[in-house]
Amino acid sequence: MKRLHYDILIILAIGLFLASHTGWAEPTGKVAGMVRDKATREPLIGVNVILQGTFLGSSTDLEGRYSIINVPPGI
Repeated sequence: MKRLHYDILIILAIGLFLASHTGWAEPTGKVAGMVRDKATREPLIGVNVILQGTFLGSSTDLEGRYSIINVPPGI
């Protein structure tokens, strides 16, 4: 009988642990694109792209592409 009580307590503890972790997950998004020269349409390398009003940003790669991850909703 004592063993059954411990099993139930362990199952409840695991259930509470897993349920509490789902509340920590916040939905986030991603902003991605490409930066090109307006006149020549060539990709621009090493350009800093920053989301205004945040500390989020990225630099373009050799093909002019960038991606900014973990962007909160509404930004």
